Amino acid sequence: MVSRRVPFAWVAAGVAALVAVAVVALAATSDGGSSTSRSTADATDWADVVAAADGQTVRLWMWGGETALNQHIDRDVAPAAAGLGITLERVPVEDTADAIARIAAEVDAGDDAGAVDLVWVNGANFAQGKDAGLWLDGWTDRLPSAGFLDPDDPTLRADFGVPVDRQEVPWSRAAFVFAHDAARLGSPPDTFEELAAYVRGHPGRVTYPAPPDFTGSAFVRQAVQALGEDEAFALLAEMEPDLWQGGRNHPVDQAELDRLFAAGELDLTMSYNPNFVDTAVRAGRFPDSVRPYVFQGGTLQNVSFLAIPANASHPEGAQVAANLMLSPEMQGAKLERVGIPSVLDPERLGDGGSRLEAAAQEGGPHRLDDFGPPLQELPVDEVPRLDRRWLDEVAR
Repeated sequence: MVSRRVPFAWVAAGVAALVAVAVVALAATSDGGSSTSRSTADATDWADVVAAADGQTVRLWMWGGETALNQHIDRDVAPAAAGLGITLERVPVEDTADAIARIAAEVDAGDDAGAVDLVWVNGANFAQGKDAGLWLDGWTDRLPSAGFLDPDDPTLRADFGVPVDRQEVPWSRAAFVFAHDAARLGSPPDTFEELAAYVRGHPGRVTYPAPPDFTGSAFVRQAVQALGEDEAFALLAEMEPDLWQGGRNHPVDQAELDRLFAAGELDLTMSYNPNFVDTAVRAGRFPDSVRPYVFQGGTLQNVSFLAIPANASHPEGAQVAANLMLSPEMQGAKLERVGIPSVLDPERLGDGGSRLEAAAQEGGPHRLDDFGPPLQELPVDEVPRLDRRWLDEVAR
């Protein structure tokens, strides 16, 4: 879950440069360039946190481009937060890196009452903020809702290879999902070997966005994690001449890929948003016959998180809001409205997970409730290296 569309895109180059400059400057002035947070949450009881949060306004900075998820915050989370005495204000941003740059600038200026109280973050943005000591530390374990998490789940302990170290709490899962129109293609390829054979037998009917676009980059990482790096790049290079437009051009992003698929020019589409088929069918962009599916060899997955800046104006309210967003009730509401899988462990829910369990059972044919074996995301610094290798060895 990273950067501009957490978790669905990477940092735009200009904004990333701005964040990197701020990170370097802050790291240079911290204690020996330590990667630990500049501020640690006080060891107060949860009841004291709740009491201090009463009457606070929490500004949640998050990518504003996904309508259904934004509606979940406005229609489900904000009213529930009001019932806890908190005013939750969603601050939409074009790119999560904008929030990181704002936090970095405020911390560098010594501003202890920052504009960001809570931020939806993962990947490179979390790593940059952690390196610069931007995050509040030591608060996640005290959340009552954290008791519903599986402590042995590796996807919750590291964020694109970076240990979370009690500086962010899980909120949403992402999984790399494929889609086909069952009215046109009844049995789609569901391994990379089958995909390569299908591409050879059906020239021009398959493609993917060109890395470093996030969807295209994730497709390459899915292949790398399923096959091994060298075998994956050999297979991608083999497929290239038989892709759409002979591999001379690739869609610029998932939106263009989806348009080509919906127009019948392509037999497959794909997304790191596990609910993209349901969303597209409901919006009338895909016909009802489109079905999501995953490859047999495993599914690339990651988790996106909620973090509190070290200089947040209302850290207590932010903790209460994060606890609410992680609760079985709100995880269930998010699954109902958006179709995004929960980060909670079903075996730990007990009676409190009734809404989440009900939402999972109401998925329908346009949602998946099983993504197969997880393929771990690569460390964040590996992504640009693989994108460059694709450009050097695969692109025509």
